[in-house]
Amino acid sequence: MAKGLSVRLFTIAGFALVFVLIAHSQANQSPARDQSSVPVYQPRHYPFDAGEKAVYRASWNGMVAVATAEVQTSTRWVDGTKYYDVRVQANTSKLLDFIWRMRDTITSTIEAKALTPTQFTFSQRENRKVIDTVAKYDRTSKKWSVRRDERKKSVKTYDFDQPANTIDPITAVYLARSLDFKVGDHLYFHVFGGKYRYLLDLDVEGRETVRLGSRNVDAFRIVPRIKNLVDDGYAERLNEATIWISADERRVPVMVKSKIVFGSVYLELVDERPATPSRIAENRPPV
Repeated sequence: MAKGLSVRLFTIAGFALVFVLIAHSQANQSPARDQSSVPVYQPRHYPFDAGEKAVYRASWNGMVAVATAEVQTSTRWVDGTKYYDVRVQANTSKLLDFIWRMRDTITSTIEAKALTPTQFTFSQRENRKVIDTVAKYDRTSKKWSVRRDERKKSVKTYDFDQPANTIDPITAVYLARSLDFKVGDHLYFHVFGGKYRYLLDLDVEGRETVRLGSRNVDAFRIVPRIKNLVDDGYAERLNEATIWISADERRVPVMVKSKIVFGSVYLELVDERPATPSRIAENRPPV
């Protein structure tokens, strides 16, 4: 059971479950799209611009809490350019720690205007596994430079520039949130998850009301599908995962469900808040 959970929990936060599945998945089936025709999206909305903090709880079959994740978004200015800093911290519960202990951190720095990536880091601390990945994107050459330190095994460095417009999974989530979409739409992204590169298809299957704690939320139901662009093989649906994202202007990921060998893992938003007024003031452009 713990191994099955590990595939689904490494960055648990709304769409963050997708980050986990992308980075750990051995994708085996293709989305119905030619990888050469992935569009270049232009952001339409910035619902996270004032900053955000969201807390998610993962549970097994909706009963036993197995992990929590916190997602923080803030802005900063560097030489007149605005950036979003996103940090995802995912921890297993004390109960699950006895079987499988996870303390994973993912960060992404995103250029704010076009929502293009700048740097992506993935710090894996899972039982005795220690892996640190740092990937930097050069917007001039449109090339990624990656350093993957597996400590006891090896340190690997490499560059890649294909497929074009490859972004990290956090940037993909924020870019998706910035777009107008409706039921029946598909959003396609080339995504780099730390080790593999994927074609990600977010299929907007429906719109429905979901129960979140004591309130009802109008939400889009989204099914993620991926194709591994490095290894051969295909997987029609990403570990039987379904994502619900609020249908209001915030476009907040509110719930995720993913099947495992013994039941399902549920991920639910349990707390969210915008940046405080003082924090917003800190993020204003310099004068």
